[in-house]
Amino acid sequence: MARIFWVTCPRCSGRFYCHYTDLRHTDWLLLCPYCQHRFHQNDSPRIDD
Repeated sequence: MARIFWVTCPRCSGRFYCHYTDLRHTDWLLLCPYCQHRFHQNDSPRIDD
């Protein structure tokens, strides 16, 4: 079963899901599907599994 995490965007506070392999690479930028903001996972105010 795939590990899915819920990530909160630091700009718009929108919550979206992200696969574990995306969070495993700390140098990758996440893309918020609501406001199109790109950010590092460490900038997210909240990540839940």
